[in-house]
Amino acid sequence: MSAKTFPTLVAHRGYPARYPENTLIGIQAAVEAGAPWFEFDVQLSSDLVPYLCHDDSLERTAGLDRLIMEMGSKALDSVDVGESRRFGAKYAGTPPTRLDELAGYLAMHQGVQAFVEIKSESLEYFGHARVVERIMQTVRPVLDRCVIISFDALSLKLARQMGAGPVGWALEDVDAASARVAAEFKPEYLFVGDRRFTEAHALFKGGWQWAVYQVQDPAYAVRLTEQGADLVETDAIVEMLAAYG
Repeated sequence: MSAKTFPTLVAHRGYPARYPENTLIGIQAAVEAGAPWFEFDVQLSSDLVPYLCHDDSLERTAGLDRLIMEMGSKALDSVDVGESRRFGAKYAGTPPTRLDELAGYLAMHQGVQAFVEIKSESLEYFGHARVVERIMQTVRPVLDRCVIISFDALSLKLARQMGAGPVGWALEDVDAASARVAAEFKPEYLFVGDRRFTEAHALFKGGWQWAVYQVQDPAYAVRLTEQGADLVETDAIVEMLAAYG
């Protein structure tokens, strides 16, 4: 396979094909396998502590019908997010990963970079300024290797005002209005689902890099790369890396 078509892979939420998503153990497995990038999501607790978490509810990952934004950090630290529905007792006792813990891990592992996704639910619950400020404070020691991303363009503009370097906008809509927004604030990365990549790539014109999510088929990832994708997110980072030797 030529270097031109070799996909640059991003470990989506760590390594959720084999580990609980958005956990340090899953991210560690991805990095140890050679992932050059990993991506994770951030929500805030009721006392404004950032945690790695995709949903606003803990029901899917912990079987707990509670909003993460309504639980304090002390209570959250005792929650089990080992995803027993998918993995049984294999990862029982896995606590939610705090963003400061992840930042400490990243500081000790040179040569890898992270996409840090600010989730819309926390933005709506606490307000943009508080959420972005807390996340930026936490990742500042490793900000040179973090790209702040979000579906929410305003949060990215605020992150830039607070010192963020490159930012990435995840596209909710692929239309002329969104293309104008992208042209106005010029994110360094655009994220889009694989099924809408061709359409988006034709419509959105700018100097950004394209990140496409999420792909588990090595041959499909190559095709997307040939069509202009710069990065490809995957849940199965180890299997995908192995496919390319």
